[in-house]
Amino acid sequence: MTYRLPSLNTLRAFEAAARHLSFKTAADELGVTAGAVSQQVKKLENSLGVLLFRRLPNGLLLTREGETYLPAITQVFEDLTHATEQIAPDINSRKFTVGLCPSIRTRLPANWPHHNETLRRHVRECIETSDIDMLFNNELDCLIRPGGGPYRDLALVVVTCPQQAYELHFVCRPGTTECAQSRAILADLALHLASHGE
Repeated sequence: MTYRLPSLNTLRAFEAAARHLSFKTAADELGVTAGAVSQQVKKLENSLGVLLFRRLPNGLLLTREGETYLPAITQVFEDLTHATEQIAPDINSRKFTVGLCPSIRTRLPANWPHHNETLRRHVRECIETSDIDMLFNNELDCLIRPGGGPYRDLALVVVTCPQQAYELHFVCRPGTTECAQSRAILADLALHLASHGE
């Protein structure tokens, strides 16, 4: 059977932009520019022959086709992640070495990231640093900073605290933002950042 499918990059751009309803936020997650996300989405729309977004002055809205497409594409990426982790268990089981900027400590539990069993399964050690070069030298798997950059070809996910207009930058190597370790760390950061802002 021959599969006639859009490119993976266009689907990743659509899925991220549709979740956030923002090219800019999707770009932060994917570690590219907002213009690149917009171009990839446009390329996907052209290949499908349908509009997936309504572009408004203050953001994006999914069209009916986009709303139909999003849950299916999200499920595809979840299935791909699960299938990859099944045949390459080291991707899932290898623990991360996390870099944490010292100024962030006050916003997290004193013994973070070893305060709960979930993160203990995914994090080997936590080093207090803001040195981005440690990622390039493979001394860290991810680095958490209160903003900063530029991050060159590294991937960036922004975790926000709307109540305080505060954000954290989760920086890692491309291709690891969706692994089990990153997902667990990001979910915990979002939880504590939200509770800190209440």
